[in-house]
Amino acid sequence: MHTAAPRGSRAPDPLAPYVPRLVVDWLDQHPRLEHLTVDGTAVFADVSGFTALTERLAVEGKAGAEEMGDILNHVFEDLLSVAYRYGAGLVKWGGDAVLLLYRGEDHGARACRASWEMQAVMKRIGRIRTSRGPVRLAMSIGVHSGALEFFLVGRGFRELVVCGPGASRVAEMEKVAQAGEVVVSPATVVAVAGTAAAVGRSAGGADLLTVPPDVAPAPAPSLDPSRTDVDLGQCFCVPLRDHLRAGAVDHEHRQVTVCFVEFSGADALLVAEGVDALTARTRRAPTG
Repeated sequence: MHTAAPRGSRAPDPLAPYVPRLVVDWLDQHPRLEHLTVDGTAVFADVSGFTALTERLAVEGKAGAEEMGDILNHVFEDLLSVAYRYGAGLVKWGGDAVLLLYRGEDHGARACRASWEMQAVMKRIGRIRTSRGPVRLAMSIGVHSGALEFFLVGRGFRELVVCGPGASRVAEMEKVAQAGEVVVSPATVVAVAGTAAAVGRSAGGADLLTVPPDVAPAPAPSLDPSRTDVDLGQCFCVPLRDHLRAGAVDHEHRQVTVCFVEFSGADALLVAEGVDALTARTRRAPTG
């Protein structure tokens, strides 16, 4: 059912669900700005088990694609509902991994509490029965607090790029974390001091969250999708933008060729030459 927009307001942009709140606010308030430093806590959560599940269900064709879509929706809806309850913003989606951002008061404590509860949810829903047999999903989570560098750059379209020491640190924490663990950086340990949180040592030598912070839920204010005149089309390449604006499409398994591009050296460049140099270099990267 579609609800008509109130008289005098804009109809919601169909692209809005695919654009991070961070980017919507950024384009609304600072449309020409290419770099933004945010004081907050980043959470990198990676779910394992989906690759094997995709391979199993691919042999079922369209039916398998629909089943895979339903499983993805169910799992991430349950996980993200916990994250949103504590004020998370979804920054990046990587198939079976998500990068979340917590800002504002007690961002470190809220991020850790949400991560702990997300692991509890995964333990409850991670054992899944499918048409191709049972599958066990698990999740590893890394957390880091501090200055986080974001870049909104590109020629054909504007891509949100997350890099710099903060991004590297949260990725390192997730890499150390084992299935079922929440591993936090020393900066996050400092951020949650006084909240009854406790940490131990993980197998990788980092700090393992063993008792979650005692902090109340604090959902982020909802965004009225009709309140802004931001052109969200600038956040997508043309084929993807047109695809999303065309409306709902069926789930499918498609044979494609994928190219993954990685650029390195951002941390060193930021230290040696500053943020303007990193912004310029990122602008020239293959971001559209």
